[in-house]
Parts: sequence; C-alpha cells; structure tokens
Amino acid sequence: MRVSTSHHLDEDRLAGHLAAMPDGVAAPVLSALLGVSQPTLSRMLTRLQCRGLVLAEGKARSRRYHWIGGRPGLAALRRRRLHEVIAHKLINQPELIADARHRLASISQANPAGRPYHEQWLDLMEGQRYRLLRKMTEDSEDADLLRKESPFTALVDADERSEVFRHLNQTP
Repeated sequence: MRVSTSHHLDEDRLAGHLAAMPDGVAAPVLSALLGVSQPTLSRMLTRLQCRGLVLAEGKARSRRYHWIGGRPGLAALRRRRLHEVIAHKLINQPELIADARHRLASISQANPAGRPYHEQWLDLMEGQRYRLLRKMTEDSEDADLLRKESPFTALVDADERSEVFRHLNQTP
C-alpha cells in the first residue's frame, strides 16, 4: 500500500512542477526536481500522458512536457501555439492586421454574444502592437478566453496549422 501512496505523491509533485512551468519543461529538469531516475520519470510521464494530462512537444533532446490537465488544456495550448505563429507573422507583415479587422467585423455579426471579446480585440488592434502580440501569446486564462473568439486564426494557412499539430504530436 505504501508504494501506491508514494507513487501518487510523486505524480502529484510532477503535476505541480509541470503546472508551474507553462512553457513546458525538459525531462532532465523534471528528473532533478523530483530526485528520480530518468526511467522512473519516463514511467510517471507515460501514465500521465495516457490519462490525457500531459503532452510531449518536440522530439529527442528538444522534447518538452506540458501539463494540459485533459482535453480542454490541449485545446488551450493549441490555440496559444497557433497565435504564436500568427504573432510572428504580424511582426513581419503588420498589414495582416487589416485582414483580422475585416474578419472581426464578420464574426461580430455572426456571434453577437462574443461582443465583449470582439471589443477587446479591436482595442488591442488599435493600440500598440506589442500589447496585441503579448495578449495573443500570453499564458493566462484571460488570454485563452480571448483566443477562443479570435479574428486571427484565419491568418494561419493549412501547412502552418499542420506544423503546429505535428509539434504537439497530433494529426490535424
């Protein structure tokens, strides 16, 4: 019985460390934080991945683990990654903001209930660009809610979207 309790305590500690690192963390860092061997950590991560609580992003040495807490967390991480792609595009092609404004007008008509979010997007688009880029990519509940009503997702083409999904070890 002790092994089971210890096992759950270690997984709880692992979940805590992952949740505290929204940009993900590499396995060697987790192993050191928990004071467990790499094989033990691998088994713990596999159990959490099988339950849909942890996502591995990347391959080999660049692999990072993210606490997603189930399907809603995966969707939130996917939205954030898509908006990171868009933010990089906007840095080099600021004229794309006009396309997003046009799309915002369209989705505002289609979904009047999203008006508070649409107004926030409009304020951000009319303000300083760094504030817009920060809100698009930040890891916060407020930013995630805003990304659910984003006029920017149409700026991601099919190849870019597939790449995001591939990095999250998913198929589009």
